[in-house]
Amino acid sequence: MLPMRAALAGTTGNAMLMGLAEVSTPVGWVLLPGLLGVSARPRTAALVSAWAGVLVALSVVVPVIPGHRTDPQALLASAASLAAVPFLAWARRRTRTATVTRAAAPPDVAVFTVPAGPGSAALAICGTAGEIGAAVPVPGGGLRVLLGTVTGATLDTPAGRRAIEQAFHRAAAGPRRTLPHLVDALEKVVRDLAPAGHLRATIVDVDRAGSVRAVRCGSPDLVVAAGHRAEPAAVPEGPAIGSTEPGERAAPGPVTGRRIAVVGTGFTDAHGERWLRVLDQVAAGDDPARTAQLLTRGARGGRRTGPALVIDGGTTVAGMTGGARGPAA
Repeated sequence: MLPMRAALAGTTGNAMLMGLAEVSTPVGWVLLPGLLGVSARPRTAALVSAWAGVLVALSVVVPVIPGHRTDPQALLASAASLAAVPFLAWARRRTRTATVTRAAAPPDVAVFTVPAGPGSAALAICGTAGEIGAAVPVPGGGLRVLLGTVTGATLDTPAGRRAIEQAFHRAAAGPRRTLPHLVDALEKVVRDLAPAGHLRATIVDVDRAGSVRAVRCGSPDLVVAAGHRAEPAAVPEGPAIGSTEPGERAAPGPVTGRRIAVVGTGFTDAHGERWLRVLDQVAAGDDPARTAQLLTRGARGGRRTGPALVIDGGTTVAGMTGGARGPAA
């Protein structure tokens, strides 16, 4: 989504340019604000439309330089166009996010379900220390998910975690984005925020056919259901994001499984040597949302630990390391 400041700056710049160029047609004054508004959140779109209307009115009331055409039909056309922009932005956002649904869960965990190719996926978020979790539906039926844990005082703050998740949303929204591109985008934001901090993360990419690719950067674990047991997927582990200099990445390798699960570092820390036995629930459960919720339960009745992702649908996983860049920090 386009930031508010950029949309307002573009609207102001367009009005100044139209005035200096002596353009008086309605389309010249409202086309760019309309495009900027539709590309933003509905609330930002409403503000952009209102500001564009103010600039049009100023150009009419204070005709220091030629401005918007003053005849009623021209003013009515611009007013109608600007009024429609927030509704178009709302419709675009609703269409884009309608596939994400919040499932029923206890108050200390939020579980979101979303289509993943021909199957479905569930992402459980607990709000535990350092937790990162974001899911981005891809046009055409795909899905991209980020799970991880941040380390460092600057990153492990609400603002730091939100900046990482927003960077992932922006990078993952394009239909042709690759896993290396997503890792590079996160690498940049982590280094900009905290050069001494890093992000241990797994990024999962599901295409419309249900084929899954994953990149492991740090210690989060990825498992697949094999019969009635869970087994580690053959996805090599690379260094944490932000911990080393960028380098070459290994080629992907295929792994098959009817159900896939990803957990964060907090899961293995909480369950110790029993972590893989706890993940047997991935193979036993029928409902991805219920399974994701169960994976967040704390060991021996302790506090929940997240995030957790469960993908169901007979998918194929292609593993990719986070990069052959030396040991993780």
